[in-house]
Amino acid sequence: MKVTKKDIEKLIKSRKNDSFLNHLWNAISGNFQPQGEISKNHIKIWKQNIWFGSFYTVFIFELNDNLHLIKISDKLNSFGKFLIILIFSGFLLAIIPENFTNFNFTDNWLTVSTVVIFAIILVLVFRKVYILEKQNQLNEIFEILDIETEHEIPEKEWSAKNIIIRLFTYPFCLFLIGLNFFFIIPNEQYILALGAFSFVGFYLVTDLKMIFRRKNSSNNRS
Repeated sequence: MKVTKKDIEKLIKSRKNDSFLNHLWNAISGNFQPQGEISKNHIKIWKQNIWFGSFYTVFIFELNDNLHLIKISDKLNSFGKFLIILIFSGFLLAIIPENFTNFNFTDNWLTVSTVVIFAIILVLVFRKVYILEKQNQLNEIFEILDIETEHEIPEKEWSAKNIIIRLFTYPFCLFLIGLNFFFIIPNEQYILALGAFSFVGFYLVTDLKMIFRRKNSSNNRS
């Protein structure tokens, strides 16, 4: 069954341009309706959700001359990209002091190492959650448009790879909590402490959410 342009247009509840300002307003207003931009041979659709906030995917539907769907691609929305730049700018500010010329990396190796590891883990967690949420939305689109896909075997949350990752990340979360109470907060680095606590909370909630989601999906299939 061929998917037509009209079929895809039915997914859109509100027509908007795929612009930075529209995505910014989308985040401020908390609009969770499917929105989209329609052109001759391309349709862009996005939908913000409560869990992943402003880091939602923009799906791009490419059409041929007969206005039939030939390809679906995706990208992170422009405001989400801007937020990522802000977050990593914050990491740099946490490492680099105002008087950079007098900064001694040897004396501050613990702070620098913590922030770098913190940033790396955050990237890995964000990427995993983004891919998961993107796939969930894509599956909903496939179901609505009645697009048949090959059955994918979901990754086990307790696979050897994920167990090894958790053997590192969970102790690291405990290390960050201890580091906050015994080093960061006593040195009045409150912004860094807030970032560390936010990361620990974000990672643990995200990881547990994915575990239970996969568990519920497995139960539904059985």
